[in-house]
Amino acid sequence: MSNLNFTPFPEIRTERLLLRQVLLTDAEAVMKIRGNEEAMRYIPRPRAKTKEDALAVIEMLTNGIKEGKSINWAISNIENPLEIYGIMGYVNFYPELGKAEIGYMLHPDYWGKGYVPEAILEVEKFGFEQINLQSIEAKIDPRNDNSRKILQRNNYQFDRLAKKEMTFQEEELDSEYYIKHRTS
Repeated sequence: MSNLNFTPFPEIRTERLLLRQVLLTDAEAVMKIRGNEEAMRYIPRPRAKTKEDALAVIEMLTNGIKEGKSINWAISNIENPLEIYGIMGYVNFYPELGKAEIGYMLHPDYWGKGYVPEAILEVEKFGFEQINLQSIEAKIDPRNDNSRKILQRNNYQFDRLAKKEMTFQEEELDSEYYIKHRTS
């Protein structure tokens, strides 16, 4: 991997979406997404129940970018960039392996509209072309059929099942790993 400097922040445009930096002014939208039980059902992270919780999430995302440890985009409406559908990005980098872990979440109001598949293609392209990744890994809860279908439709291959890999709220959780390799 060659470039983990994300200054200035790289915005990405698709036909319907603007992938942009998550800002402090997005706290209400982040709280709506990260506080929604349905959106977070398979994501073992604390819920953002207050504006302060949401601001802490935004600070974590911003610090990850500054430190070159992660990069996340707000998935927003290209016509109205203040309308945020979800968040997607590289949540972990493994420079020694030329690999990054991709993650995404979308508020249920926007499910079934093709936003994640549309965004994931451009985020992958950015990873392979701008960061020089050799592979992209996704880790999902094995119960998350919709996420599995998105990954499979985007040519991710099942890699492995890790049993009881983590604990969240006193529940031991399994993880399924999927991987996509650079083709050129």
